[in-house]
Amino acid sequence: MSQRHLSKLRVQAEKKLAQLGQKRDDSSLSVQLNQQQHQALTQMILTYRGAKEGSNVLLWQNSASMAQVLEPMRVKLAQKEVFLQQEQLRIDRLWRKQLGRQQGLKWLEKQTHIQEQAQVARREQAVVDDMAGFYYKNKGQ
Repeated sequence: MSQRHLSKLRVQAEKKLAQLGQKRDDSSLSVQLNQQQHQALTQMILTYRGAKEGSNVLLWQNSASMAQVLEPMRVKLAQKEVFLQQEQLRIDRLWRKQLGRQQGLKWLEKQTHIQEQAQVARREQAVVDDMAGFYYKNKGQ
């Protein structure tokens, strides 16, 4: 594989890694926002359920019905949180896999460059050796 081709593949891998990194950050943010919403809703439900029975009956009934209405929303947020966490794990695995690819290509590109330099050095040394041999042959005559 040529140095140019490896370089092109590495650049593509870096771009994909950056895209997956952005998705990874977005996914993490979605999980955090959902957790905050879930906590806020849970707090609201606890507040409504904490209304004392001794207070105004109408107010107590209203609080109880609000808690009852909010409970399914809280359950949906909990389900959404599980889904978002699974998606976050999936994206994180993809990101890690892409990171491995990118680093592997970077290493391979470096090794190829080192091998090419060694090959050039061997060729140059062969030319120098040939010239030295030719010089000594001609000098000896």
